[in-house]
Amino acid sequence: MKFAMESVKHQKTNWSIIDKIAFRVFFSYVILFILLLFTALLFEGFLRWFADIFLGWGSDFSTESTGSGDRSFDYVRFALNLVLALLVSIIWTVADRKRHSYNTLFYWFQVILRVALFIAMLFYGLAKVFNGQFGSPSLELLMQPVGEMSPMGLAWTFMGYSLAYSIFIGFIEILGGVLLLYRKTQTIGSLIIVGVMTNVVVMNLIYDIPVKLFSMHLTLMAIILLWPDRYRIINMFFKNKTVEKIEFYKPLANGTLKKVIRGGRGFVVVLLTLILIVQCFVQFELREQLKSKSEFYGIWESQLFIKNKDTIPPLLTDTYRWRYLIVDLKKKAAIKKMNDSIDRYQFKFDTVQKKIVFNREADLIPQHFFYNLNDDTTLELKGVLDGDSLQVYFKRKPESDFRLINRKFHWVNESTYNY
Repeated sequence: MKFAMESVKHQKTNWSIIDKIAFRVFFSYVILFILLLFTALLFEGFLRWFADIFLGWGSDFSTESTGSGDRSFDYVRFALNLVLALLVSIIWTVADRKRHSYNTLFYWFQVILRVALFIAMLFYGLAKVFNGQFGSPSLELLMQPVGEMSPMGLAWTFMGYSLAYSIFIGFIEILGGVLLLYRKTQTIGSLIIVGVMTNVVVMNLIYDIPVKLFSMHLTLMAIILLWPDRYRIINMFFKNKTVEKIEFYKPLANGTLKKVIRGGRGFVVVLLTLILIVQCFVQFELREQLKSKSEFYGIWESQLFIKNKDTIPPLLTDTYRWRYLIVDLKKKAAIKKMNDSIDRYQFKFDTVQKKIVFNREADLIPQHFFYNLNDDTTLELKGVLDGDSLQVYFKRKPESDFRLINRKFHWVNESTYNY
């Protein structure tokens, strides 16, 4: 693939056959990818037919948004993207075989890529800056053994542990996106994005994070932007050769039109940035508001568990006895059993009647308890659960008990502390 250099000095008036075919393929594929990303659901019936008849994969797949970008639906869309791009490229090659070059179209292709990457980098970067993508480890996660985590859960815990690190990575993503807005800094912006997105792709692959397809496409877009400058980059970084200044190709000669476009670009960038900042800030606030700020917030460890007037010993093989009551989010609670199994409940309390109602998420049958919160460290529950009378005494487990929380930064370390 040898796309023409985007400069007046090196501008090719006659592209080679390989240049033209490569451009048609990549242009068709990327533009179709962007279009299908937003419109594929409008053609759900055709996608199911395509998956069933053409691919032989069957049509029984869900289009519901789950946070994953690697659903069966996404792979069907990816396959359709490939097929359509190939067909468009073939038809385009036959119908436009006499054209000498695509300099102007390549210029606008780069504009589209720059805008798409700017939006993506701004969105992901701001999500990290506002702690919306990862979030700090939840109370329930603090109680989960590392060996029980999924690879993605481990990666999310690592990234979410430090807000400062998330902000740093987010800033790099935003910087790469912003630098794409100006043609003079397009190359350095593309280099930054290739670097940061290659790291994201590798993490997604190694830790089984289901955004593999999307992250690979963002990396591909940044590589396409870098491609015209590949020789200049090689000369500068690897051959220690002089790199000449280039005069950018300017398809627009009308000065007034260029000013209008420049002003419109600035307006759109500012508006989009404000919208994304507000959205990320709202999500950050919602995340914080979901956390329980009540007196029940925390991890409560059972000290005494009485079932039908019989004291149940704390055996690790017991599938019934409660070990921890975890209240992290508003209106939600988790009960961790002695064998580490977890039951999750909707959680409501009445401070006047000193009453708590648990609703198991599976059946929504209310389980009524009365509570006595003697101080900030002890809690007593009395009530009935599935026909069994329970009386449970808890002691609050401080978050400072966790090494992940209490181990702070140290300039001086006489030895490693890798536990």
